[in-house]
Amino acid sequence: GDDMGIKFFASIPPAIAAAMILAAPAMAQGNVKKGETVYEEYCAACHFEFKANGNNVGPNLSSVIGRKAGTFKGYSYSSSMEEAAHIWTEAALNRFLSGPQKMVRGNIMGFDGFDDANMRADVIAYLKQQQGK
Repeated sequence: GDDMGIKFFASIPPAIAAAMILAAPAMAQGNVKKGETVYEEYCAACHFEFKANGNNVGPNLSSVIGRKAGTFKGYSYSSSMEEAAHIWTEAALNRFLSGPQKMVRGNIMGFDGFDDANMRADVIAYLKQQQGK
């Protein structure tokens, strides 16, 4: 039902639940138009966002949300990314984009991340809009 998440958190000791919430970087509300600008400035040199373009220096980001890490066909991922095994949810992308090496140590992306929660939210909103294109 709808209360599964509540039951899950209710079963976690309060100190651990607080640590889980505090460990997650802030998730701001994203702006697609601003996200496109952020993407063009910081991501587009290495990543394509349209499936038809395939991979670039970095893996294709079309339909990244919901995809298992390290699995876009035809891209040669680092072993650390292949072993990461998480699903790219918006929250996981937010965490990754706040510090890629902190989340997946040894990944080969040459980018240190965005300190600005709004920039992360904006680029995630843009990627969400590009899903499947």
